[in-house]
Amino acid sequence: MGYRSEVVLAVAFKTQEQMEEVLAAYAMNPLVQKHNIMQGWRMDKRHPRMVYFADNVKWYPEFEDVQAVHNIETVAGEFASKRGFDYGVYYLRCGENPDDKEEVYSGDIELRIAASDLVTVIQTVYHSIEVSI
Repeated sequence: MGYRSEVVLAVAFKTQEQMEEVLAAYAMNPLVQKHNIMQGWRMDKRHPRMVYFADNVKWYPEFEDVQAVHNIETVAGEFASKRGFDYGVYYLRCGENPDDKEEVYSGDIELRIAASDLVTVIQTVYHSIEVSI
């Protein structure tokens, strides 16, 4: 079975054109193609933002599919340094253990906020005994 996590990676850009250029380069990555990662991304229809959700998955950095998803950060960073594209990233991974949470923001502050606005975190409390009143 293995340890499982819930994951979200959201990315925002200044313009739709910049996002499309980055996506075109990202989609050519062999691991992105091999693991069909593009199908997992959801695009915001009103703003140049995109989000990737993975629920109940084994999310280890050495896994190719995980590397493929995270490659968007590398591609966006290359476009930022070479072409001056601004971008923002929000990454959140919540593991099975309540104290296992990894949250990372990077890039332009306004665009990091725009990316994180795509995500709403809801915590749930369980009980494992019957309560009688």
